[in-house]
Amino acid sequence: MFNINFSAKIKEAEDHVKQGEKYLKTSLTKWKPDLDSAIEEYDKACTCYRIAEKYEQCRDLALKLAELQIQKGSTFFAGKSYEQAAQMTQQLQDLPTAAKYFDKAGQLYVGGGQRDSAAILYERCATQFQQFDRTIAIDFYLKGARLADQEDKTDQAADLYEKAAMQILRTGDYPKTTELLETVTNLLTTLERYDRINRVILYRILLKLFNEDSVAGRNIFDQACRNYPTFDQWEERDYIEILLDAFDQDDKELISKRCRRGYFMAIEPEFVRLIKRWVLPDKKKEDEQQQQKTTTSGVKPMQFDDEENDLR
Repeated sequence: MFNINFSAKIKEAEDHVKQGEKYLKTSLTKWKPDLDSAIEEYDKACTCYRIAEKYEQCRDLALKLAELQIQKGSTFFAGKSYEQAAQMTQQLQDLPTAAKYFDKAGQLYVGGGQRDSAAILYERCATQFQQFDRTIAIDFYLKGARLADQEDKTDQAADLYEKAAMQILRTGDYPKTTELLETVTNLLTTLERYDRINRVILYRILLKLFNEDSVAGRNIFDQACRNYPTFDQWEERDYIEILLDAFDQDDKELISKRCRRGYFMAIEPEFVRLIKRWVLPDKKKEDEQQQQKTTTSGVKPMQFDDEENDLR
């Protein structure tokens, strides 16, 4: 049973749809459809359906409304209608189709010269979809980044490229992640955002180490020390250098020890997860836990002194 207010809204929506259809009809005395009036009626109907939670009807009408707006040349408003169709499709739990409608909205914004709006849309949608489909999220982050870059919004572009890189990292594609982080480094260099560059350089070094290429990791480190005084003076620089030293020595215990430093456990979570692969079990803690288990189980540890007395 619909709430009586919802029933009234549904009836109102249906009336607006009927009126809109009339405006689209032609006759001997009316050669062209009245697009403006039809768009206005369909827009009102969409609002009524949305309030009444009739998501399917709202979606279908929003798509029809978008086509009319495209005919009229109103690409920006057509993009808004596709956004509304996408939101209704999300409510219907059809996320792949929702992603297609959001992408269409972004394309229409770009076509209408609204690159800023498209970049903002792609960023917002990427965040929503990264838990559902990482491939869609990566695509949206990259599209948003390229648009921001075209509009000379360098800070936004760097941020979106980095977010895309973090998602790609989770797929295990280290070369592509490295490529994007190099792009981020270049963008941040133009902005002189050295505070962020330091962290990105660390990520690039770690990626080389994950890829078992410590020589390339050392090259990135040495180049950063030469090119970025702030990196060379960074208080975390020494932690990175002694980690590289451990890899140069191919000493797994030393690598494990140096990875345990608090700094390496407080960076991007996916990097922390990958770093933990290098951390070996703590033998001292394992011995203490085993001793504790033996004591609590009621079994007394062996008393070698007493045995020596018995042998005498």
